[in-house]
Amino acid sequence: MSPKETYFRAGKIHYEVIERSKKLITPGASLLVIAQAIEKDIASYPEASLAFPVNLQLNNEVHYSPLPGDTRTISKEDIIKVDIGVHVEGYIADGAYTIALNKDYQDMVDFTEKVLRETLTGLKPGMKVSEIGRRLDVHMKDSPYKIIKNLMGHQVQRWDLHSKKSVFVYESDSPHTLEPGEAFAIEIFITDGAGFIKSSAHAVIYALKKSLIPMRDMRLRQLCKTIYEKRRHLPFTERYVVEHLKYSKIDFANLKRSGNIMEYPILVEVPGSKIAQFEDIIYVDEDRVSITTKV
Repeated sequence: MSPKETYFRAGKIHYEVIERSKKLITPGASLLVIAQAIEKDIASYPEASLAFPVNLQLNNEVHYSPLPGDTRTISKEDIIKVDIGVHVEGYIADGAYTIALNKDYQDMVDFTEKVLRETLTGLKPGMKVSEIGRRLDVHMKDSPYKIIKNLMGHQVQRWDLHSKKSVFVYESDSPHTLEPGEAFAIEIFITDGAGFIKSSAHAVIYALKKSLIPMRDMRLRQLCKTIYEKRRHLPFTERYVVEHLKYSKIDFANLKRSGNIMEYPILVEVPGSKIAQFEDIIYVDEDRVSITTKV
């Protein structure tokens, strides 16, 4: 398949997985069981793999993925953001949705979905990337909610989840344009909080550094080699190392101590706030801009 065809194949698989995953989101459901079910669903497609850990983000959290033995569950007071990534031969489909189990937040969820849908409508090749931010500014002008301005969309390339061009969620002076052959993850996070996200002291998502420190331990060298062969520099979790690669928690702890992996901290808004997230991949063709993650 061509790169374009592969992006769209990944997008179709992603759409099907996303739609089935929505049935898993119920009060009392285990985050770990949900993540494992989504991973199993992706693995049922011979050509597809997980592009990054399944993010199951409650309330004011971003970038949380279940740990081995995780006991967290969804309550009827929560809203949950489900962010799933699929790749086919390194070509990535990345998308997210939000479900409000607490219906007091349904308006914010519906608003976020509507804003993304309308922002992506009518994009054209050659447009400035900053047009996306300008449209978002218009939507947010009279809104009771705030868009989180220090989280943004990003270009994706083969094996590269966060590539060269950033997509700011407000109007900027970015010189970049939407060029044929490019793909972008357009994501927005809208909140009733401060509109600014901060890093917590904890991380559960990691990636191999592009330049590795030499290691004497043969087992650690093999672990790094296996991760690279399967994921290049795409993110992973401790649970991936333990459940999928069949290494031990001690092996993972030693890998962390080796200095060869980057950490992506859990991000948090102000306590008591809620965040809604929606995201899709757009592909820029010669004559149109299409959403790969919608059918």
